[in-house]
Amino acid sequence: MEPVFSPRLKEKTAEKWLAKLTPHLLPGEQVWALARTNQVRPSMDGIAVTNARLLGFSGIDLEAKGTKVTVDADHISRYEFVKKLSGPHLTVTTQTQESLVFGLIHADEIAFVCHHLDFLISTGFSAEVRDAIRTHEANTAQQAASDTRAEHDLAARLNSVNTVGSPLKDKGWITIHDHAAPGELPWFILNNGSAGFLAAFEDRLIIAKVGGMAGFMTGSLGGGRVTTFPYTDITNIEYNSGMVNGVLEILTPSYQGTANHDYWRSSNKSRNRAADDPWTLSNCLPLQKVLYSQALPRINELQRKIADAKRPQVIVHHAPQPTPAAAPPAGGLAEELQQIANLHSQGLLDAEEFAAAKRATIAKHSNH
Repeated sequence: MEPVFSPRLKEKTAEKWLAKLTPHLLPGEQVWALARTNQVRPSMDGIAVTNARLLGFSGIDLEAKGTKVTVDADHISRYEFVKKLSGPHLTVTTQTQESLVFGLIHADEIAFVCHHLDFLISTGFSAEVRDAIRTHEANTAQQAASDTRAEHDLAARLNSVNTVGSPLKDKGWITIHDHAAPGELPWFILNNGSAGFLAAFEDRLIIAKVGGMAGFMTGSLGGGRVTTFPYTDITNIEYNSGMVNGVLEILTPSYQGTANHDYWRSSNKSRNRAADDPWTLSNCLPLQKVLYSQALPRINELQRKIADAKRPQVIVHHAPQPTPAAAPPAGGLAEELQQIANLHSQGLLDAEEFAAAKRATIAKHSNH
């Protein structure tokens, strides 16, 4: 059913109202009619009659705030136009005797409004809308339950990741999600909090310095730095330490580890001038000795995975087996000659056929 507009409502204005009103409708609800009104408190300049309700709204803030006054068709006891100094105001009395004012209606539009209100009251709240609401609520509840299960499953998976150091914050997990395949999680995380973290996957690792202090120390205030190192490119993993603190370095052909990356090196410089600072370098993770000791078994496992990734793959091609020569028929020459002789004695072969069969049989056995 296409909506109709009151005589004093411009079509362009009505179409704008419809576009803004649609997101605020109930599932299955359709607008039957739109008309102008005028009210200061609450501010309203339009009403809508749907297949379920009477709605009052302000076209200015309808999109953001929704409707101002609503009443379900089944809750309407009566309606009237109360005369005031400014003119007739549409007032609806509910089944609980509550009075709802929908504003001033121009005299030219009273008949239009009455026609559609009477139709709404006679038909009542649409059964289709009720069914759509129930279906929507059931789907929403099912989706919420599914989302909850998914969140629990994800939480369980995240908790299953072996993490050394402080628990990873949301920004860290988002970074891992952005640098992983769908459903992929690292098998090991080494997190040094404000210094960044290392996340190891099956074929690569990342060093991420994101969010808060970690991002600031890389010279990327509000941002960060994430670098991916495929295992096939890693030449070694080194740890250089002092009494308490140290630096874990991922060495590749691009990062040879020739500089002395002291934990506090260049810490007094501007972040964008600290080119040799391990807090800035993409292949370095500042790391306390106690964390390194805790992570050492996993780092050794990481070294083994790197070695496996760099090991040459040997592919063995098997030569096809020769087809064995066909074996001679079982029984031998003497037996076959006897069979031919029996056929001749039974009259199944004449003398000429018998002689030809003998020659063929002797020739066949002579070829094996």
